[in-house]
Amino acid sequence: MKHDVTIAIPVYNAKRYLRDTMLSALAQDYPNVEFLIVDDCGTDGSMDVIRLLQQEHPRGRDIRVVHQPQNMGVGAARNRIIDEARGEFLYFLDADDLIVPNTISLMMAAARQHDAQWVRASHERIEIYDETPRTKPIVLENKVFADNNSFATFAIRDFGHLDTSIWNILFKVSLLRLHRLRFVETNFWEDMAFTYELVTYVERAVMLSNITYSYYCRDNTLSNFQNRQDISKQEILRNMATIDSVKPNAQRLLGRTYLADWLNAVLTTDFYIVCNVLKKRHCIHPRMTDAELRNCLRSPLSFAQTVRHCGVQQWLQWLLGAMPAPLSVTLVKLLGRMKGAI
Repeated sequence: MKHDVTIAIPVYNAKRYLRDTMLSALAQDYPNVEFLIVDDCGTDGSMDVIRLLQQEHPRGRDIRVVHQPQNMGVGAARNRIIDEARGEFLYFLDADDLIVPNTISLMMAAARQHDAQWVRASHERIEIYDETPRTKPIVLENKVFADNNSFATFAIRDFGHLDTSIWNILFKVSLLRLHRLRFVETNFWEDMAFTYELVTYVERAVMLSNITYSYYCRDNTLSNFQNRQDISKQEILRNMATIDSVKPNAQRLLGRTYLADWLNAVLTTDFYIVCNVLKKRHCIHPRMTDAELRNCLRSPLSFAQTVRHCGVQQWLQWLLGAMPAPLSVTLVKLLGRMKGAI
């Protein structure tokens, strides 16, 4: 059966929050929705929650479960969703967050009105690190982008170097499949890498000021990686490789008006990754070498391309990734301390 929208939820050991998340999804006032669950082979009984809702909820027949062959991580789960979604549009929902009942109807109205490929609404960030939750609304300005490159230019230049979370966005599934957009199959920064590539393909987009999503930040989640005291070097290298995976797109973007800003966003991300590694270097085993850190900073463009298409900041970034490793790391330390990143 074809649906207008697929609400997709990757599930791995989320039983504690999953029922509330599912009920918020099932409460949507938009009628033609499938609820696609990817079982990533957790061990806490999360699928028992899903099976019970399939049996008892009035929309239970619209809940579809696909099973991963083994635990493969959130990146692989989201790729499975792109392959499996039966909706014209796709909406990612994390298994421990909540959405309001008119989330999909608001976004679909905007998508239909403007023939949009990408619709994002506002959200609230709820931090639960102690007994006093803190709520911060993140409210977007209502905007419509209908010209080629106008959305990419805004997203890269003016949207805080890209808001890279991929939940609370309505995606046109055909756009993702046409350009074979995939998540890097890892558990960290896969949404950032995906967004850096995705925005360069979106031609028609809408932003809404309506708050439709509650994003919960809790201890011991992937987004709190920085709080850990024992970190594997291999994990760091995989995370660096995730950002590196988008760098080949620079060649495709040569001549685009936003290339310099896109490259700056990517290389600035690399810079702050290295700053964080230097700050936590004592927790990473085995130790990260200067050469590995310098290599993370390498630009995907040649110096001639950088001079022709970019500005002074990108030239300096190119040099930082090309100079001898000890000097490069020393300069990152100095710059990082100046920026308060180390």
